[in-house]
Amino acid sequence: MFCYLYEQPTYLFFASDIPEILYYSHIPTTLLALFIGFFVFASNPRRRLNQLLLLITIAFAAWTTTSLFGWTNINGDLLAFMWPFYAISSTLLAVFCLYFALVFYKGSDVSFHTKLSLLALVVPVLLFSHTNLSLTGFDLTSCDAFAYDGVWFKKYYTLVGFISVVWIAVAGLLAYKKSKGERKKQILLMTVGIEIFLFLFLASTFIFSYLVNIGLLEDSRIEMYGLFGMVLFVGFISFMIVKFKTFNIKLAGAQVLMLALIALIGSQLFFANSVTGAILVLLTFLLSLLGGSLLISSIKKEMHDKEKLQLVTNKLEKANDRLRDLDKLKSEFVSIASHQLRSPITAIRGYVSLLREGSYGVVTEKMEEPLQRIEESSKRMAMTIEDYLNISLIESGNMKYDNSEMNLNEEVMHLCDDNRKGAYEKGLDLIYRSDLKSNGIIHADANKVSQIIQNLLNNSIKYTPEGRIKVLVRDDVVRNMIYVEIEDTGLGMSQITLDNLFQKFERSNNKETLKINGTGIGLFIAQKMAEAMNGKISADSEGENEGSRFTLEFPLSV
Repeated sequence: MFCYLYEQPTYLFFASDIPEILYYSHIPTTLLALFIGFFVFASNPRRRLNQLLLLITIAFAAWTTTSLFGWTNINGDLLAFMWPFYAISSTLLAVFCLYFALVFYKGSDVSFHTKLSLLALVVPVLLFSHTNLSLTGFDLTSCDAFAYDGVWFKKYYTLVGFISVVWIAVAGLLAYKKSKGERKKQILLMTVGIEIFLFLFLASTFIFSYLVNIGLLEDSRIEMYGLFGMVLFVGFISFMIVKFKTFNIKLAGAQVLMLALIALIGSQLFFANSVTGAILVLLTFLLSLLGGSLLISSIKKEMHDKEKLQLVTNKLEKANDRLRDLDKLKSEFVSIASHQLRSPITAIRGYVSLLREGSYGVVTEKMEEPLQRIEESSKRMAMTIEDYLNISLIESGNMKYDNSEMNLNEEVMHLCDDNRKGAYEKGLDLIYRSDLKSNGIIHADANKVSQIIQNLLNNSIKYTPEGRIKVLVRDDVVRNMIYVEIEDTGLGMSQITLDNLFQKFERSNNKETLKINGTGIGLFIAQKMAEAMNGKISADSEGENEGSRFTLEFPLSV
């Protein structure tokens, strides 16, 4: 049963009355697809992603082979048998693309239930492709079976293709949102590449075949242009292999791949049987050669830069490790030194106190002032040693907190009473007020809280040359918080100082501030202690010489 209106092709596929674009669209794209499929598969045969890419290219090759037979062969029996393979190969191609995309997004194989869903899409096509549901006859005059395609069967496998397109788009979008960095770029490139390929393939094979069936097109030769979607897909895959080492192929392998693809395109010059065909192949070859050379060159440069960056990164990591070791040694030294200095300072303070009390004889008026200065200096030194020891304990994670129920309002009131004399001697008014709706109970370490408040009061007294210091204890029962606000009329702070106030060894650049003794670690310690007890300290100032306000907050104990 032969179609005698057409000549028998030579070498199975080559006939004189076939559109020139047929061989150019089918042979190079098929060779490219199979080459990259087997190349990637050979690099790691056990990897699921590599296996699926090979299956995609085989399904594509099966479709293009069937199409070549359909366009060139005149054996009606063979064509009638081959015709259902359009449905089988296109369905398998769509499902393999979907399976491939899902594995790529997930980074591992899909679940058993997903595999069953994919299989369920394919089984009807495999079962009914060679039945009357698929094909009911064959037209020997036109040597095709377009008029005898099963409508519902064709609608089904067309639907499978578009389900794959939508499923890939949704899965790709979800994976893109969850990913970061280079992985995000890989997902975007893969999704765009596979969607362009599938859409062009589906549009050319399904839509244009449908237009032929209803008589809007004379024949389906326009479908041949859709096959170039595979070239685009191969381009995306090649770029990802070179750029991101997708499929675990190294740069040398990617260079071989790129050169082989360009050689395959160039080899089609031998199959071009017209000037138009030769020009198309030559332009594609030159563009591929230029694009491939630029790509490999830019990626090699980028990889070289990455290697240099990695070396610098490794050096920085070693330097950071060394700095961490030095910082640890520094903390250990400070801790040891602080402990060793505590004893002599305590002895000095003790003996000075005894001397001033007259335990070792009468203290003359001339001796009183030096002894007082020794006592004050030893007191400041003891506080400094205590601060350094606290820093050491905080940074090493060894600071202990004995949390229990305490009345914050009463503690603030007592501390204000204790510091009022010192403030008065400096000519300052220290005013205490409370505005509480709760009992003011918090769960914290009483000694640490006292140390924090004492530090804030000392700061205000120290940095306020004249005026007053107001201390307000208030609460917010809705937010379940209690606040201690300490506001002074002192030197104030600039925004730059406020931004770095709670860092170690940070002090204001205000020239008046620089005249005042201080180490710049008190607020750092106070903040760290407050945070360890679920509290917080904040600071505010209108600017230099405009006073300051510090706010200590803690959650109320329920």
